[in-house]
This record gives sequence, structure tokens and C-alpha cells, in this order.
Amino acid sequence: MAAKQKALQNIIRQVNFLVLRCIYMNVLSLKVPVYTKHPYMIFKPRAIALLVAIIPTLSQLSAQTAPQPMSLAACTQHAIQHSPLVRKSELEIRQGEQYIKEVLSVGYPQININGDFTYNVELPTSLIPGEFFGAPGELIAVQFGTTLNSSAGISLNQLVFDKTFFLGIEATRKLNDLNRLLATKTKEEVAFDVSKMYYQVQLVSKQRQILEANLDQVNRLYDMVSKQQQNGLAKKIDVDQIGVNRINLETQLRNLNLQLEQLLRTLKFYMAMPLDQPITLSDTIDEKGYTLPEASVIKPDFTQQTTLSILDMQRVLNEYNVARYKAGYWPTLSAFGSYNFQGQGNDFGALGSGDNWFRFSMIGLRLNVPVFDGFRKRSLVEQANIELLQIAEDRRRAYDGLQMQYDNAMLQLNTNLNNLKVLAENRRVAEEVYRVSLRRFSEGVAPVTELLTAETSMRQAQANYLSSLLQVKLAELELLNARGILLPTLTSGK
Repeated sequence: MAAKQKALQNIIRQVNFLVLRCIYMNVLSLKVPVYTKHPYMIFKPRAIALLVAIIPTLSQLSAQTAPQPMSLAACTQHAIQHSPLVRKSELEIRQGEQYIKEVLSVGYPQININGDFTYNVELPTSLIPGEFFGAPGELIAVQFGTTLNSSAGISLNQLVFDKTFFLGIEATRKLNDLNRLLATKTKEEVAFDVSKMYYQVQLVSKQRQILEANLDQVNRLYDMVSKQQQNGLAKKIDVDQIGVNRINLETQLRNLNLQLEQLLRTLKFYMAMPLDQPITLSDTIDEKGYTLPEASVIKPDFTQQTTLSILDMQRVLNEYNVARYKAGYWPTLSAFGSYNFQGQGNDFGALGSGDNWFRFSMIGLRLNVPVFDGFRKRSLVEQANIELLQIAEDRRRAYDGLQMQYDNAMLQLNTNLNNLKVLAENRRVAEEVYRVSLRRFSEGVAPVTELLTAETSMRQAQANYLSSLLQVKLAELELLNARGILLPTLTSGK
């Protein structure tokens, strides 16, 4: 990221240089009068046009190089708005809305326009008793129909009563509620991943700040001892040992920068943000102290847990399935009607004649009473009842899992809070030991090895404290996630 910013800054400097040079060359090529009412008109029009055209580009490049400060709430909101997983879950909601319309369409009138045309290459022949033709006892072969037949009409079917239809409408609406819960669950998972990565980036950033401060101290110490060595007040071995320590710190700092870059890219990936977009995290981990979360956070309450709500909605849907399968024993009633025209003739001229077209229509009711289906509906009801039992077991296990997640997070929080107090004291003592060792070394009382040992211990104590602080923040996230209030807490920015 730093290399890209430097490259963009070089481009801006080069463009600025070219613009100034162009304007300068245009000014030199003019013969400026001694007096003019508008002194600024000494520039050529093409120079002014070039300046006006290039300024927006310079502004855009400058905006691209400026990192965008983002809080945890802003990162979470950006992830929810742009995450492909969230968008996919929202598309499933839209798909469910269309499925509801599909189910509702069955209850609307079903209107169809139909038509057909038939060319009888050979008319069918039927044997008619001879009594119709005055030849009793014989069978007369007779052909019925015409060579050309055509018909057109409109038909209507309307569902009057079907208990499974009305239950299906209610079930599909509940299915859409389930899709909304699944979308909320997806948002919670995205927010949890973003928040964890955000805190990890903060930790590494804080470690880098401490390491840079330590490196500054070592650099000043190296310069001081080098001058002492030149004046014969220090040994070369002392300078070399401090130089080795400085190289180690520089290496750690480079590795930490690479780690920070990797974590930032991972964070932007979770946020569905371009990986090359520079950002800075505005929130910081407080080193000065940490207070327990509010009592509402600590209270074990799972009423807002999306996981349990999803299982409850699945149970409701399976109850609808049981009712719908049982409703299959009820009779169904529908109404129908049609209005048609039929034309006949032995050639197209006759077929086009209005006298050869006839109308016919019908209306009626159709009742369907199920009697026996080979116990199919009974098997479907039993399958749905078994699924209800399975969902009950899933919910019981999910509740126990949330309770375990909550208890573990509380234990982790209390453990790390206890560690945080000890590590804070260790860090204070280590920093004091380092200051004393530095003073003793400056006075020529302590050897350089004592100073370097104190510096290493101080650095380790600082890293341990920050690591424990990160674990405290992660345990708090686990508590919020177990209670189902992580998403509203993060998006509210509190």
C-alpha cells in the first residue's frame, strides 16, 4: 500500500511540474505589454484551458492517495451493504416474494384462449344400420365430417374451495419470514468476522506504534554510545550489541508492517472493499484500562438469538406442512366455463363462409373427493411429524451450544480481565526497569547486556498486555454474538 501511495504522489509531482512548465513556457512566449487593464490576461488561452482541464485530475489523484478513516461501525455497515453473501440472502428474500405470488396465482381465474385447425386427409368411416336408409338388416358405410375443421374459443377455470391452497398461502408467507431471518443471520456472521479482524488490525497497529517508539529509543541510544565510543568512554562491543538489537527491531518492524498489510487486506475482503483502496481505522484499543461490559450484555438472555428464531420458524413451517397434508383429505371444488366457435368445410372457401361457423358454450362445477391414495398423505404427515421432532432436537442442541458459547465467553472475559491487571503491572514494572537500566548504563554503572535484557523484557511485557487486551475484546464480541445483539450493537456505533 505504501509503495502505491508513493507512486501516486510521484505522478502528482510530475504532473504539477509539467503544468507549471507549460504555463511558464506559454508566459515566456508572450510579449507582455507595460500596462494592461487585466494583468492576468498575460497567459495564453491554451495555457488557461490546460490548467482548467488538469486541476480536476490532480484533485482526483490527491483524493485517491488520502486514506479513508473508518470506525468499526462504518466498516460493519460497509460490509453489510456490499457483501456478496448479504446480497445473495437479500435476493433469496426477493425470490421468496415471487414464490408467494406464484402460489397466489393458483387462486386467481385461469383464462386460456385456444384454437386448432384440422385437415382430414381421409375422413373416418362408420357403419350405420341400414334401417336409417331403408335397407334393414344391412350395415351401410358412411363417412362423417368435412375435409377442413377449425375451432377457436376461450375457457375459464376458477378455484372455489381448496383447503390446501389457503394453508399453502400462509406457509409461503412464513417461508419469506424465514428468508429474512436467514438474511439477518448472514449479516450477523459478516459483522462478527469484520469486528474480529478489525480488532486484530488494531492490535498489530498498536504493536507497531510501540515497536517504533522502542526503535527510536534504541536509535538514540546507539547514537549516544557511538559518540561515547569515539571519545573512548564506551567499548566497541557495546556499540555492536546495540546495533544488533536495532537490526532485530527493524526486522520485526518490517515483518509487522507486512502482517498489518495482510490483515488490512483480509479486513477489506470481509468488507467487500477493493483491496487497493487505502483506509485507516479510526477506533483504537484503549491501553489505559478496560471496564466490564454493561449488565445487559452480561445477562444470559437468548430471546434475540437469530439461530433460535430460525429453528422456531422452521418448526412453524413444518406444522403448516402437517396441516396441509391433512387438508388433502378435504374435497376440492372449482368452476369452469368456455365459449367456442367451430367451422367446417371441404375447402377454404367454404371454411370462410359465415354460415359454416357454429357457436357452443358450457359452464359447470367440478367436485373432487379424495377416497384412497395408497396411504400417500398419511406417509407425508408422518414424515412432517418426524421433521418436527428433529427440529426440536436441533433447537435443544442449539440452545445448549449458545449457553456453552456464552459461558465460555464469560470465563474467557474474566480470565483475560484478571490477566490484564497482572500484565498491566508487569508492563509498568518492565518499563520502570528499562528506565532504571538506561540511567545506570548512561552513568556507566550497568553493562549494555543489562540494558538490552531490560529492553527485551519491556517489549515482551507490552506485547503480552496488548494480546490480553485483544482477547478481552474478542470475548466481549462472543458475548454479544451469543445473545444475538452483536449486529445492532456494532451498527449503532456504540
